[in-house]
Amino acid sequence: MLNRENKIELNDAGATSAADMIKEILDNFHITQVDFAERIGISQKHLSKVLNHKAFISTRVAKSIELVTGTPAKLLLRLDTNYRLMNTTEPSKNEKPAQPNYLKRYDWVTIHSESKANN
Repeated sequence: MLNRENKIELNDAGATSAADMIKEILDNFHITQVDFAERIGISQKHLSKVLNHKAFISTRVAKSIELVTGTPAKLLLRLDTNYRLMNTTEPSKNEKPAQPNYLKRYDWVTIHSESKANN
């Protein structure tokens, strides 16, 4: 996140999303949601959804944010990807019991995993 010298520091990358970084930028530079949404080409309603973790930014929006704030699009998208992975439950075979091959590993995956464990 941004510190007092406006340098980006990640304390816990998985718990931080692009929304958290955007909130800090808006707060730090006293930018309104309406102004920011206009500058990056989305509605204030959509920005609000992003800031409240009800939606995620697209690659186009990430590029727009990079252009108006200098915050790298790759960083924003990486933050969102890590956040989503940490906050998604593992799939369960019970979800699709009628499909016997659902979540069944390929033989080469099992063999590869076993050979790593033996080394």
